[in-house]
Amino acid sequence: MNPTLNQKKTEEFRLFIRKHLAEGISYTYAKILAEHLGAHVVGSTATFCVWYPGLNDYESISIELFQPLSELIYDKPDQHCNMNYFRLPVIREDDFIMAVVDGITAGNENRFGAFYRFIATAGDGSKKIILDPMAWSLPYGIFAPAEVYDVKSVLQNRKDHPYYVKLDNLFRDKSDNRIPPSTNLLEIHTGTSTMEGTLQELAHRFKQTGSNLAKGLPLTPDQKNLAAFDGVELMPIEPVIQHPDQHRFWSLIQDLKENTAEITIHLRKPNVTNWGYDVPLFGSSAINPSILSTGRPHELLNLIEILHNFPTGPVKIILDVVFGHADKQAESLLPPEFFAGENMYGLNINFKHPLVRAIVLEMLRRKLNWGIDGLRIDASHDITYYDAEADTVHIDDEFLREISAIEAESGGVKYRPWMIFEDARPWPRDDWELASTYRDISFQQKHPHQWGPLIFAYNNPYTYTYWVSKWWRLKEQCVFGNKWITGYANHDTFRRGTESDPIKVNVNHLLGNSLKMVMESAYNNPSTTLLMNGFLPGVPMDFMHALASTPWTFIRNTDREFAVKIAANEAHFAEWQITSIEFRNSRFFKKLKNLGFNSLAGLRRFARTLKYLIEATDFNLDLTATLLNSFDPPFEVKSWSTGKLNEYASSWMEDMNEYCKPDLHADSMEPRKSTFNYKVRQFRLRNPWLNNNFGPNDFLKYREPVEGSVIYYGYRKNEVTGKEIIILANMEGQPRQVTPTKFDFPVRNSEKWSAAVSTPSIRALKIDQPLRLSISQGIIFEKEG
Repeated sequence: MNPTLNQKKTEEFRLFIRKHLAEGISYTYAKILAEHLGAHVVGSTATFCVWYPGLNDYESISIELFQPLSELIYDKPDQHCNMNYFRLPVIREDDFIMAVVDGITAGNENRFGAFYRFIATAGDGSKKIILDPMAWSLPYGIFAPAEVYDVKSVLQNRKDHPYYVKLDNLFRDKSDNRIPPSTNLLEIHTGTSTMEGTLQELAHRFKQTGSNLAKGLPLTPDQKNLAAFDGVELMPIEPVIQHPDQHRFWSLIQDLKENTAEITIHLRKPNVTNWGYDVPLFGSSAINPSILSTGRPHELLNLIEILHNFPTGPVKIILDVVFGHADKQAESLLPPEFFAGENMYGLNINFKHPLVRAIVLEMLRRKLNWGIDGLRIDASHDITYYDAEADTVHIDDEFLREISAIEAESGGVKYRPWMIFEDARPWPRDDWELASTYRDISFQQKHPHQWGPLIFAYNNPYTYTYWVSKWWRLKEQCVFGNKWITGYANHDTFRRGTESDPIKVNVNHLLGNSLKMVMESAYNNPSTTLLMNGFLPGVPMDFMHALASTPWTFIRNTDREFAVKIAANEAHFAEWQITSIEFRNSRFFKKLKNLGFNSLAGLRRFARTLKYLIEATDFNLDLTATLLNSFDPPFEVKSWSTGKLNEYASSWMEDMNEYCKPDLHADSMEPRKSTFNYKVRQFRLRNPWLNNNFGPNDFLKYREPVEGSVIYYGYRKNEVTGKEIIILANMEGQPRQVTPTKFDFPVRNSEKWSAAVSTPSIRALKIDQPLRLSISQGIIFEKEG
């Protein structure tokens, strides 16, 4: 059956749109309009609707449909596919394009559906392609036609109903349908979390870990890094920008002329490398196809089901989303009404436009409806608007409240998500690190969490005196931490560490014999883990790469404009995270070696020089290439040009993406450290009261005078059960022998205290016995109430 336009239903839909445009696009009706954008499937009928202002000069607009004649083999890197091509007229109402089409094949978890896009034709014959920014599925990227996807039928078959029964009961007891916060969190970058870098493979890892736990089988170190969490936060999984030359995954073999003709499409499996924050806004309801094994969006549902059904207890899933900016590539995909000028990261989104505002909220609601439990709003201090009358820029706090108020529905249960905001206002004011309270949104809305100060990007636990210089922030965590996401390792802090110049910072070499060991020890540090996960308030978050002793850096192969500048900025990574052992490994750095870098010293010298020249020439690539060619002695790689610098940037990013995969560093993972981290998280899950702020008798201090060692010690008591714990930890400095009972702890009946958890190599069993604490060592004692 060929697709046909259902004129009657299309006209009825047009009248529906017209009704809600009677007074223009108002805030009142924008939400309703946004809900109807995209492609909505009922049986074999699909209703299409796109908002695209500025098409008045075009005489006609059609919808183009591409129906595959055979099953697509998505994991095939390169293929040709025959499709039937159909072009049908659409109806316009103001700036809305719409059509109701019968006889259409929709995709689901087992098959691909028809692909679609719109084409506007002007009187002179010129054409403009219009893609759907609200599509559910973009298997071949943001510049290809979207897929008609029957998301409702997919969600009807979900397999985590027991989770929602419990959730519904919880809501009834609380008279509130807000998802409660997790006790702890694991942050994951899907694209490098496994060798395949897909949601399907990540789901398989969690499934295997859960299976071993259910059967009582031992866990491997990498499985321990996935266990004892009750929350998982995925770095952004939305479609990201694409390299204009290298990332064209859908290509027509011949011109489109005849309706109902059979045509051939050249398809390539998307292979975009990106850390997730370079988003075009376009397609944010969909999933980045590069992290899908099968091209089927239900891979996200499969992961959610596995986490919700985890044998040791449900694990919430939180999505990190980006709306503080859109990459400039968005200008080629969306009409200008979506944007409100530029910012330091790209484009400001025009949140003051009623429909743009409603579209963003609808994008979030659609993502939540998969069964997402929470949202982390990246850089919410960048969600701003300009007040022309006052000539000032304001954070759009009302919009942040609207995000928090979104109500999703999954498993038959309506709920509002657990909200996390990364907000460091008054960023970017010069004194923001001193002036930011990290409490503005929590104060305004009461329920959300914010990223706390010690998990923000600009922290450097690999330097001397860090644990005394940040003491004031730690004291704040004791008082306000119950509304903070805490911890010390994440995608930002780890990356900022490797971007610092080791010559200019006071590196704490007590953490390791090499810069690589220092960095690994700083962000996977037993005493810090003991403090954050075992003692202090807040929701402690760990980063998968840090737990796995795996390098991490800024990775993207998605542009040509700033590629060299970005790669140059990562120059110090070669000093912090690569040793001669890794460089000699034939598996690593293949593209850089093929370019001519034969030694780590040669790569480091070039990378550092390139960084300085890019800064000195104000990013003038021609001048930079000329200066590179003038050095004596010359670099290992010679004859530099603008083209060759871009080749270097591409090689750097491709190699680092491969290098930053935990699977390739399994041999360097310390089993004892993985076991310790796992035990501390288990301790936290058994003691969720630790997430609360300090009680009247709780304290954290450091031993004074310091005399070369920063020894933290603290006491906490559960006022409900009477349970007490104490901590002793050498955060930095020389080894010291200490006796817990000689500190000012309120310890009575020392025989009732026992060691709860301790860092590797600590053997103390009794609280009144002396113990030797070297750097990064510590212990927690407990006494039941």
